Amino acid sequence: MQTPSPVTLRIALLDRFEALLAQLDAFCTAVRHDASLPVWVSRTETELAGNLDMRVKAIQLYRALWYEDSQDGRETLTCPGIVGASPSTLRAAQACNTAKDEFKTAVLALKALGRVETHTAMADLHRRWESVAVAMRRMGAARLNLKQAYRHVPVLEQRPLKIGFTWSKQGRVIQRTSIAAARRLLEQRVETPQTGLELQRLAEIRDPEMLARVRSVCPHLRANLVFPVEEGSAEVYRRLMQAPLPILVPLRCGERLPEFVAVGPEPPTTPRLRRADIRIEDEPFLPSVRIHRYRVVYR
Repeated sequence: MQTPSPVTLRIALLDRFEALLAQLDAFCTAVRHDASLPVWVSRTETELAGNLDMRVKAIQLYRALWYEDSQDGRETLTCPGIVGASPSTLRAAQACNTAKDEFKTAVLALKALGRVETHTAMADLHRRWESVAVAMRRMGAARLNLKQAYRHVPVLEQRPLKIGFTWSKQGRVIQRTSIAAARRLLEQRVETPQTGLELQRLAEIRDPEMLARVRSVCPHLRANLVFPVEEGSAEVYRRLMQAPLPILVPLRCGERLPEFVAVGPEPPTTPRLRRADIRIEDEPFLPSVRIHRYRVVYR
């Protein structure tokens, strides 16, 4: 089977992105038309003071495909919420999720060709959708966030009895890394005075030494769902799902949202105790690739 050419894959990427925007528009229009159904979306103090409509906020979150200016490159916008949905809105959400999958497939196909082709294709995408990008920049957005473009709208096929939201705590993953692996990571980055300095610093330590690569794990939101085993039954079963966006719940006219406890739009900021047995140095040894040295006693 012949491998598609870069030009063919680039055209497919643009077409899939256009289809994604069209399906997203149709879905958000459907959510707007469900105005008679209840909705709850967590709001900040500022949004409460300004009386921001919760349905409007839900639509803003579904449309958030672009990085905000102050947003960390590894971060995705997350907010708890529950949106009552009609059958037509549920169908529109499924079509939107399918379009997201097809766009992701197109991006991954280009990434398989290498960084140059991927960069060129994404530049083409931004140029073709310059009017969208300019409008987003005016609202504080900078560039397309692939994670936000890929992630599905959470859709339930049945109304649960209860939904409990839980913020996971922010943490970090520490991976033992060899000097050779650290060098490869640096060499893969764009050559700058900083990466040159770090390569020189790496060359000054002994080869058997192991290093620690530290990656932050951003807080994420989970929903604990409780369903009846069957209609009217006292027996229940539970299900856990990731819920970065407001969850769509099928409702009939006059039906209420499932039972839930409101939680804040941001994870709770409880200070973490510092471990007494921490093994790695506080300051990164190679900041560009977030690599630390172990403390002398653990080397």
